[in-house]
Amino acid sequence: MLLASSRIIPALILAIVVSLAIPAEAWAQNRGRSTVVPSDAYYAGFVPFYQGDYQGAGEVFNAAGRAGVRSTEGRWIDSICYATMLGECHFQMGNNALALENYNTALLLFVQHSTWMLRISPESLQPIGPISNDLRANVTWGKSARNTMIGNYPDSLPTFQGQTDAQNQQAVRGGGVISSGRIMPVRAGEIARCIALAIYRRQEIMGPISQYDGLTGNLVGILQRRPAPPNHWTGAWVDVQYGLALAAAGKTEEAVQTLQRSLTTAGQYDHDLTSLALLQLGRIALEQQDFPAAQTYFLEATYSAAAFQQYQQVEDALEGLAKVSMITKAGQMPQGLLAMSNWNELRKLDALRAKLSLALAEANSYMGNLPAASAALEDARRSMNRRSMSKGRVGIRYGYLSALLAYQGGNASGGASSFASAVAANRAASTRVYQTEMTNQLFVSNTITERSAQLLYDELLREPTDADWISEPFETLTVLLTPNPTAMENWFNTAVMRKQPELALELADRIRRMRFFATLPLGGRLLALRWVLESSDAALDTKGKLQRQDLLAKHPELKAFQDEAKRLKGELLQIELQPDDKDGFVKQRDLAEKLQKVSDGYEVLLGAIALRRTPSQFLFPPLKSTAEIREKLEDTQLVLTFFSTTRSVHVFLFTKKDYVHWTLENPREIKGQIGDLLKQIGLVKRDAPVQAKDLAETQWQTTSAELLKKFIPTLKPGFWNTYSELVIVPDDVLWYVPFEALHTDDGLGAGHTVPVSEVIPIRYAPTASLAIPQKDARPRPQNTAIVVGRLFNSDDSDITIEQFDQLQSAFIAPDKIDRPPAGPSSLLAKVWDQLVVIDDSEDANRGDVWNWSPAQADRSKPGSELAAWLRSPLGGPEVIYLPGFHTGAEDALKGNTTGSDIFLTALGLMATGSETVVLSRWHSAGSASIATVEGIAKRISEMPASTAWQESMADVRKLSLDPKKEPRLKGSGVTTTQTLDHPYFWADMMLIDTGINPKKEMP
Repeated sequence: MLLASSRIIPALILAIVVSLAIPAEAWAQNRGRSTVVPSDAYYAGFVPFYQGDYQGAGEVFNAAGRAGVRSTEGRWIDSICYATMLGECHFQMGNNALALENYNTALLLFVQHSTWMLRISPESLQPIGPISNDLRANVTWGKSARNTMIGNYPDSLPTFQGQTDAQNQQAVRGGGVISSGRIMPVRAGEIARCIALAIYRRQEIMGPISQYDGLTGNLVGILQRRPAPPNHWTGAWVDVQYGLALAAAGKTEEAVQTLQRSLTTAGQYDHDLTSLALLQLGRIALEQQDFPAAQTYFLEATYSAAAFQQYQQVEDALEGLAKVSMITKAGQMPQGLLAMSNWNELRKLDALRAKLSLALAEANSYMGNLPAASAALEDARRSMNRRSMSKGRVGIRYGYLSALLAYQGGNASGGASSFASAVAANRAASTRVYQTEMTNQLFVSNTITERSAQLLYDELLREPTDADWISEPFETLTVLLTPNPTAMENWFNTAVMRKQPELALELADRIRRMRFFATLPLGGRLLALRWVLESSDAALDTKGKLQRQDLLAKHPELKAFQDEAKRLKGELLQIELQPDDKDGFVKQRDLAEKLQKVSDGYEVLLGAIALRRTPSQFLFPPLKSTAEIREKLEDTQLVLTFFSTTRSVHVFLFTKKDYVHWTLENPREIKGQIGDLLKQIGLVKRDAPVQAKDLAETQWQTTSAELLKKFIPTLKPGFWNTYSELVIVPDDVLWYVPFEALHTDDGLGAGHTVPVSEVIPIRYAPTASLAIPQKDARPRPQNTAIVVGRLFNSDDSDITIEQFDQLQSAFIAPDKIDRPPAGPSSLLAKVWDQLVVIDDSEDANRGDVWNWSPAQADRSKPGSELAAWLRSPLGGPEVIYLPGFHTGAEDALKGNTTGSDIFLTALGLMATGSETVVLSRWHSAGSASIATVEGIAKRISEMPASTAWQESMADVRKLSLDPKKEPRLKGSGVTTTQTLDHPYFWADMMLIDTGINPKKEMP
């Protein structure tokens, strides 16, 4: 053998060999004193292991380990096997931490005894010939194309343990530890295999972290020195281990070269580690998307593993083959896997049989053969029956595929239930979730640099790629549904620490998106598919258009659903929004029922697609770079973005040309000051009476000015006068701050202060990327649904009628909705261009945001909740007014207020296609609320929404106060305000808007 021998310094080899040479008489004196290790008791654990009883196998391996060889130096090399296989049991059960602990133990033992192969008796290292019974002949799924033979390797090799007499004498003279020497016959091939397996599986668990790990580097250094008898077949074992270590260290090219030359001994014989080398080569080829090579490597790995009866490696190769097959030929039955079903060995290999059945179930599901898929899934269940693997990775995958088949069979509720259970279990087994937790620990303990942490978070918290969806859809969905706020904050902090404010701003937007996705069914995957399928062509880039074409080509039913939904919406548009006659009502009800059936069918199909290996972009909320956002801004627009962490609040202020970032310390103090401001404005408790005399107090002006100065410490008098619009992207409790009312020096001298809204128009955006328009221009509305209820519970019918009469002239084609609609509001709203809800949104801010009913007309009924508004077909009102909305501001930030009530509501409504949402931070429910809606509505078709809002506010503040029209106002007197010029009245309504401009008429 001349494997890489040219890279080794001959003198170094000679020095190692000489220093460890064992006198021939020592071999003669000690031969036959001990039984072979690892013991037969260890091998007994493979029976339950291959049957999928990983808990029972773990007990056997653990017991064997307790009986392992020990000396004054601790455990010996046989314990490498016990620890590795115990790690395998934990890994198969999804216990990543315990598995890694055992793999680390095995490899640390190897490090301690790294020269163990140099202690093998030279007399025993005889040349290798072919085995007489090549088990590859029994394989049913193909024949190796590698033209190799299976080597006939000795079952055990005599190895010297302890110290020679000379070494002990030296220890006596030097005061060291004496360790008697003896010859131990060891199953060297198994020990070498377990070292390699521990390296291989450890990389699988650690992922990209292994590149930064000290033990990985130590292994590379040790194995690079080739601690094996020179120019001997045992060197191939070291090459495999070295190649695996190089792969773990991220040195892929070197790893491939090393692994390829490690596959045989004497250039012709497969050995105990050949299958692991082929598995790693297959894994690398798969990552590089070289699918033909990956398939070849995995297939060859099955042959070599079967020849050595290494059925765990057959299982790993099977999973690789199944993945490649599903990626490259998802509509075809993988013949190799089908042929494997006829392998006689499967009778005693329940774990392999279960994994094979699951692979066949997935293949059949993609072919649309649900009976065959269900039968294969049932075979898997029977194989798992009464085996602990049913609670491990095999059982988790069974749950995922059960969900997929349920969706494909039209059972959406069953699919959702099975999927939720599978994700809950997979959170503990997911290697990527575990890697994220590990990165947190490494970052906090300062074990890795900020740059290394940032690179790891970039990889682990990345947006789902096409490769993610094609290769690991279930793992990707699990990650989306497992938000890790600590990791996301650490990720953001790495950019701040490295003085990359523009990157930090981009990360803040990505983190906001992840928070949003984590609250949605299937982690936002369904929403992503809806936007790809139903966005306008102008909203899609080339990649999105290709994804749409691919989806419609593979699933022609989607186009049928779209066409039918379009037809039904067209017919609904021909009917009044609330028909007055019976025939119109019946027709609307029938159309709504038909649209409901279309929506249900559409959603079930999307559920099945969402669980499949189908790429889809996440188009909403949009994700743009800071440079892209700034490029879209006008010269005089100003964006003020906040991002809260556990220790501070980060502020980003930028325009088209300028950019600045600073940090606010002590978020708790800021929250307290915001709460004080809200109390001074008159807010104590949801819908509690507001005392008129308190509105005469002016302390709120001082507090608001101090708060603004805290937000922008360098604020100068007259600062706002050079800008045309302020866009605010709040975070956490800052969503409750009425920035419009914060007092600022107007620059006119004498320290005169006015509300910010007097000097600059203001609007809000849920993300920085939504601070710029998503469409070229606002389409002209064709109708307006005005839901008429009670804006305050004590309102009588006269007030309700008066409010409607005041508003209807401000809107195009208004239609009153004052009774339960003919169908779910989530469906009828798909043909509403504008929506006004003159009703108390009582269910808002009372729990789950997605269970709140935006239209209120059918509150508490199925199909009224916000979650239903996102269902297909996609669509919703362009502009929405919610003067009866409730948020955490009403209670002056008592309790656990995080801003998510506004943030998720805004994104949820915008996810239906809305560009503008006007809602109340607190429920004043009086004349100011109605006047604000009226003022904006009259102007929004002629000017930007923020300007419409500013002009409307100016008019509202001049209106006279009529206590009869302010249901929460209590008490009166000469000291009370005589107009609505108090923020309690006019600062409750906030404008959330993308900055879209009205469509200009052609001259």
